[in-house]
Amino acid sequence: MNHKKNFAKKLHIFKLTVMAIIIILAGIFFSILALNPALRGMISVNPLLLAICTVTWICLIVSFAHLAIDFYVIKKHHDLARDLDELSFLDTLTGLPNRYSIDRFSSKYNTPEKMENLGCVLFMISNLKEINEKLGRDMGDKAISDFCEILESVGRYYGLIGRNSGNEFIVVIENSNKQSIEMFLSDFQRRISNHNTLNPAIPLRIMYSYVLSNDIYADHFYTLITGVYRRFNEHPLTLM
Repeated sequence: MNHKKNFAKKLHIFKLTVMAIIIILAGIFFSILALNPALRGMISVNPLLLAICTVTWICLIVSFAHLAIDFYVIKKHHDLARDLDELSFLDTLTGLPNRYSIDRFSSKYNTPEKMENLGCVLFMISNLKEINEKLGRDMGDKAISDFCEILESVGRYYGLIGRNSGNEFIVVIENSNKQSIEMFLSDFQRRISNHNTLNPAIPLRIMYSYVLSNDIYADHFYTLITGVYRRFNEHPLTLM
């Protein structure tokens, strides 16, 4: 990826250099004609010189237009590459950051000092398998989408939301403590309850666990992730 970016940067510089040369040549050509009345007179009465000047100007104009189109195409490709790069870090079903995005986010938490006051909440939809078996995969996907919409609408005010795998969702909260985690869970509980009241046919039953880096003395991001999974496996909590 870096190699491609370096190549694109070099190509951009090369095109700029060529365009600058064309502009300089066009300026020199125009200056010579403007400052030399005798030459202009010769061109006006000599069909061969007139043809040479006309062809030269056409070549300069075409070259400039060609470079301008190149810059437009390069920009389009750059925008497309940027969009694809962003999409590669998003889950296709939910639009949430995926595992790769979480890995990229986690890279800055690599020392005990940076891990201070970091909280992590792990969620799973406990009745997702039941929904898939009874109502079909499409309704299961809808349940995931509904859940993620609620999680994003609440969690974006607290921290990073991500889909770590098929039915595993995490929220990472900076500068957190037990009170801030419980406040987030309270907001989330209220939204889930509202959803289940309005959608009794497909209620969402949620299992979760949370951990604070200071409580387990996490010295790296994945120590925190391991801790929240361990707590989930040992004693998951529920909300619905």
